[in-house]
Amino acid sequence: MLGALAGPALAQPDLGPGPDRAPATSAAEAWTSEDLAALRAALREAPAHGLDASALARALQTAGPDDPGRLSAVALTYARALAFGVVDPKRIHQSFSLETNRGDLAGELQATLSQHRLGEWLQSLAPQDATYRALSRAYLQTRAAVRAHPAGPALRARARTLALNLERLRWLDRTPPATRIDVNVAAARLWFLMDGAVLDSRKVVAGAPGHETPLLQASFRRIVVNPPWIVPHDIAAKEILPKGRRYLARHDMRIVDGRVIQEPGPDSSLGAVKFDLQDDADIYLHDTPQQSAFERADRHLSHGCVRVEDAVGFARLVAEQFGAADQLDDRLASGETASVSLDADVPVRLLYLTAYVDDGGVHFARDAYGWDADLAQALDLGEDALAIPVKPGP
Repeated sequence: MLGALAGPALAQPDLGPGPDRAPATSAAEAWTSEDLAALRAALREAPAHGLDASALARALQTAGPDDPGRLSAVALTYARALAFGVVDPKRIHQSFSLETNRGDLAGELQATLSQHRLGEWLQSLAPQDATYRALSRAYLQTRAAVRAHPAGPALRARARTLALNLERLRWLDRTPPATRIDVNVAAARLWFLMDGAVLDSRKVVAGAPGHETPLLQASFRRIVVNPPWIVPHDIAAKEILPKGRRYLARHDMRIVDGRVIQEPGPDSSLGAVKFDLQDDADIYLHDTPQQSAFERADRHLSHGCVRVEDAVGFARLVAEQFGAADQLDDRLASGETASVSLDADVPVRLLYLTAYVDDGGVHFARDAYGWDADLAQALDLGEDALAIPVKPGP
């Protein structure tokens, strides 16, 4: 299930000396033949992560413990790929505010070499959760199937998709909140976790191509009941104001201080409830009167916000978990715009995974935004390649 994911991420951390350069001389002097053997063994495990470490392995062919600069550079390059991913997600996504994994790999390498536990350290850097392990197993199985049937384009495409999503998982913080809402924008579905266990899962409608739902992490502490819709300026200018005042009147819209506002009601675009995410992108989860959209196979239809199936029922479920069920029912019955305060923040992560785990099985989602192609290009993952190349630094 998506809820078993590791967490999200911001910019890549400052690693001091950097992944392509040796750390301090004291660390370099600590290399032994056993450490070198451990590094070579770790590189042979790269396919389990959808990675191609053959270039790093070649860089070690003539290296020995007396070449500490090269050994440390290779070790840090591979460590960074496992811990943070091969590329910075902000190279691919203009809007990315998920929480990424972070740490001082150069400093950790020094400590690791002094204790001669390099292999153990490298094994610990990739995500350790059930979702990553499931995608890894699926990748290795698909890779083996490709080798048995090399002319099968569908198998090759599946292996590439799995490798790309292993990379996405490596970006993410390893300790996400145990209680949270995860939305997989690619699959147009959400999962509500309480204390690490999935309490609820349901369909959503996400942004249409051209109005992509951004990848972000934020939280809400209140649910707005019978919310008005303050129409974003660009939507108002392009899609509403040109239709004239009769259109505004038919849809219970008015102009206040230059803003188009739709009044609450049965036809309101936000429906009966809004989960008031605190984020800079003005993205939130909400209800919708267009319930038929949830029956569609492709649910990428919105302007970027996330519409929730049976949002009132979902709001009631959330409110029950956060001490506000009676308050929510009272506010709904009043018919007036009001806020329901929860007794804790509810974190929300908007992710994009075209290969994911649900009900114990690996599933695939259509790449509605073309972000798989963008990521493959950034990774230099060619059409015929099955694994993401990890290249030595200069």
